[in-house]
Amino acid sequence: MIIYIILVSVGYAQLGYVQEVMNQLVDQECSLKNRVAYGQQKLHQLTGMYFCDSYSKRTCCSQQNLEELKFKWYREQQQAVELSQQCQEIFTKTICSDCDGDIGQQIRVGFCPHYCNQMYQACWRDLFQYDEKTQKLRLCYQNDVLCSELRNIVNNGDQFCNSLGYKVNSYSNVEEWIENKYLNLSTSPLCWDGTPSHRIWSSSTKLPETKVGGGKTKKQNNNKEQKSYLGLYIFGGLVVVVVVVGLVIAYKKLRK
Repeated sequence: MIIYIILVSVGYAQLGYVQEVMNQLVDQECSLKNRVAYGQQKLHQLTGMYFCDSYSKRTCCSQQNLEELKFKWYREQQQAVELSQQCQEIFTKTICSDCDGDIGQQIRVGFCPHYCNQMYQACWRDLFQYDEKTQKLRLCYQNDVLCSELRNIVNNGDQFCNSLGYKVNSYSNVEEWIENKYLNLSTSPLCWDGTPSHRIWSSSTKLPETKVGGGKTKKQNNNKEQKSYLGLYIFGGLVVVVVVVGLVIAYKKLRK
């Protein structure tokens, strides 16, 4: 019985410091060292976005950041030869990684080896080319003279991530990271495996919510559209009445 009480006490203590660390993460500022110049200094929840929706629930990105990422990715796809469905999906997730809250706060830095392997397996038969300016691997464009299947360029996931310009990081011990964070010990950043950060961390402190489109809800937008259509109907009805009255007056004049 005593052992059971001790184990329960230890369990509650662990839950306590884990929750404390999670609450600390909410107040941690976003990093300025990433590829994206974040529009937010602190984490928030951006709602109303369909692009990168899973990662906008705990993010340092502003609406403008997400719009820029979306435009960049869509333009890349328009220039590129057709991608396989699985490669397109994994690349979309990879593009969206910049707006994941953990990436924004430098909690997770670099991709886990198994995520790089997922990328490689998804795209190994798709066409790629080295960019002459950046010396990084990119998608094959429609005007490229010579491209090759990925499997003929690199041999594994780590090489693929590195050639795209992404760092590979093998540290994934979340429990150890939390413990070190709680004890204020230095620790290496965790690796990013594609899991949105809001599914990993939960906090008693709710993140501030930012709604796309000036905070208008879908219902409000629908009401606005309905009012707009109603106004058009009324205007159209008045035009018809005026025309009919004019025709009646003209007909009466002709009869006289």
